[in-house]
Amino acid sequence: MLKVNISSLRVLQMLQLLFEKNYTMNDLMAALSKVSNERCSNFLVSKYINTCRFCGIDIQKIDGKYTLLKLPFGIDFSDDVLNLFDEIKEYSSNMRLGKNIRAYNSLLSKINKRSDRYYAKIEPPEDDKNIQAFEFAMDNGRKVNINFKSDGRDNLILCEPLELSCDGDKLVVIVNNNGERTKILYEDITDINVSDVKSSGNILSTSVIFKLHNVLARRYTLRPDEKVVGIDDDGAITVLNKTEDKQSLLNRLLKYGSMCEIVSPRNYKKEMKNLIDNTLANYGK
Repeated sequence: MLKVNISSLRVLQMLQLLFEKNYTMNDLMAALSKVSNERCSNFLVSKYINTCRFCGIDIQKIDGKYTLLKLPFGIDFSDDVLNLFDEIKEYSSNMRLGKNIRAYNSLLSKINKRSDRYYAKIEPPEDDKNIQAFEFAMDNGRKVNINFKSDGRDNLILCEPLELSCDGDKLVVIVNNNGERTKILYEDITDINVSDVKSSGNILSTSVIFKLHNVLARRYTLRPDEKVVGIDDDGAITVLNKTEDKQSLLNRLLKYGSMCEIVSPRNYKKEMKNLIDNTLANYGK
């Protein structure tokens, strides 16, 4: 039977927590108690932190939170890879793509901890209230009020948020404005507020990508608004649909059963799952 040193296990569990985020002492005690299924006191957690420090693991208390800065072992990236990281970081920062830049900054922070050398200063994620409001409205099916400038005039519209995108090197928001797909330069926007009005949900919110398998992939006839964007070695095809009505598309894809899989966006995958669950519920499954 494999013997486990409990104290060593707790140290590793604590390191895993600190690798993901920073914690106050109380939060770290609670998180470690949860993953270990036993109460971890301030005395024990402090002992685990000091053990890590003795082993060369750089854990510091910054702004009241214990922060894992550096591991004594890691990956030695080449100069080309480091330059690539810097270029991607600069592009992501310039484009200010909401969740994407926050996720990328988190990735950079984790790589920095595992790298044999610091290759770039990790800056805190940018909290852009307008992008956050736009994303919140998309995720929660709400319309937004957008104030923006156009032709030297101030405009205010109530619209459905569809997607964040790029137009060349410019960030744009795409909305459904009275049934028309409208693109607004982000730099022209002065304010975005989430309204209490629910989105209709019937407009195609973004390009939909789905994959077809087996005989369906070989016999499928593309619609006028579709094109094949990928072919797998096993014959499966990936299709891009740009304009079909949301509910019509979901109902059609549902008929294809297991031979069809929605790849993106996330809210379409979620709604398809709900359709399948509701259908199975009708038959007592």
